[in-house]
Amino acid sequence: LQVQGGAQPQLAQLLAVRSLFSGSLLALNRLQADHVRALSQVLFLTPHLPAFFLRHRLRSHILEIRHLDRALLHLGLGQLSEEELRAACYLRGLNSTHLGQAECRAWLEQWLRLSCELQASEASLLAHSMVLLSLNYSR
Repeated sequence: LQVQGGAQPQLAQLLAVRSLFSGSLLALNRLQADHVRALSQVLFLTPHLPAFFLRHRLRSHILEIRHLDRALLHLGLGQLSEEELRAACYLRGLNSTHLGQAECRAWLEQWLRLSCELQASEASLLAHSMVLLSLNYSR
């Protein structure tokens, strides 16, 4: 509801609801086909597959990003050029066209804190966070 009003959720708020995204109706394997298609589009994945394949591919893609996040955290964001920083944000759902480099870095730091805190079983929360964290960023 706060996101609809223009706010951006805090990391602690997302972590507080993490259990809802692993074992309930919001787990990737329980989402309705239309929901999985919408998330696939956010991740630039074609939504024109049967629901079973969409769920599998979405989970694989999210876990690959999670793996990249751990490597990026180990490398350090200071090692990224501005172009690499913007590409990393874009891959994770943030259109950084109208953002400064510091804003991109701050968003990516927040994303990495979330991603590296979550378990593989919480991939659904990470997929939804691509929308929740980027929707109203620097509005």
